[in-house]
Amino acid sequence: MTRRWFRVGLVLIIFASVSPAQDRQTLLPGLLSTLQSTPGFDPIRDPAQYDAVMLDSFDKTLAPALKLYGARSVAVQEGRIAGSAVKVTLFQMLDAPAAYGMYTFNRTAGGEATPILIGAASFQRGNELHFWQANYAVRIEGPGDARDQIAKSLSRNIFGRSQKPPVSAYLPTENLVEGSEKYLLSTEAIDRGAGIDPNRIGFDSSAEAASATYRINGRLAHLLLVLYPTQHIAKKYAEGLNEAGTSPFRKRAGPLVAIVYGSASETMASSILSGVNHQFKVTWDEPLPGLGVGTMLITIFTFIALALVFTTMVGLSYGGLRVFVKSRYPDRVFDRRETMEIIQLKLAQGVTDRQIESDSSSTRN
Repeated sequence: MTRRWFRVGLVLIIFASVSPAQDRQTLLPGLLSTLQSTPGFDPIRDPAQYDAVMLDSFDKTLAPALKLYGARSVAVQEGRIAGSAVKVTLFQMLDAPAAYGMYTFNRTAGGEATPILIGAASFQRGNELHFWQANYAVRIEGPGDARDQIAKSLSRNIFGRSQKPPVSAYLPTENLVEGSEKYLLSTEAIDRGAGIDPNRIGFDSSAEAASATYRINGRLAHLLLVLYPTQHIAKKYAEGLNEAGTSPFRKRAGPLVAIVYGSASETMASSILSGVNHQFKVTWDEPLPGLGVGTMLITIFTFIALALVFTTMVGLSYGGLRVFVKSRYPDRVFDRRETMEIIQLKLAQGVTDRQIESDSSSTRN
């Protein structure tokens, strides 16, 4: 019975420890195994892997962007599926915002949205398919059907939250041209058409920027949105941009600074800027204690294990002490002869029939 309960407890502990796995990031070796086990996929050679210090060996053109956004490693796997050659590049980034940034960087060369959404966002360009999900940006080169099959297989096995950078969440969604968003972290990424000196934006003060294109009544305009750590820093840099004589269509909302360019229409600029807003929210940063079933089971069986260890130690200590004292001081502390009383049943003796005289005499009478 004890063994059965022990097995049940062990199974529950294993289940509880595995249950939070959906919140963890997917490891690159596991994703490569998923790719290689895709039905019909035949790897041509072992995958080539590059860590953060080997990015220049992977691609000198992409290396600066990978370092800027924060790449952990890159893996390239070539193979064949349904007789067609395919090449899959997995960009493992530090987190989801970094993966989103790398995805938008790859999209700067153009592309169109995929007919079916893959991952958090996806686009295709020529024989390439790109998508991002959690902390991965993925590029697949090959025929359409093969790309789609591999992309769906990978997407099903990438776990974690696909969260955009905070500044990108403030981009107005109304009249937004799909696929035009960009996540910007350097002065080189700023569009010169914005008419501002990129060095005045303040990337060295932990600023982050995003840009997007908007279409209103058939006309296009662009929005540059900069998010600063505090509203005081935003005010400082906004005043500097005003002194530099940048675009007249500007707005500051808390730690946000928005600039509309590419259109001379004040009505159009006002429509876009009206969607830029910021509201302060008080949030609880400290994680709440785990109250799930897994955490509860682990806690229960931890206390049970501690209780078993404690009682075992107490039993062994008492038994060991008794044996030691009896061997060292016999008949002095434990089991002294004068204090011992033994009840003997004498089962080895024969049984005799005894008659009660009073009964036998009464019978004779």
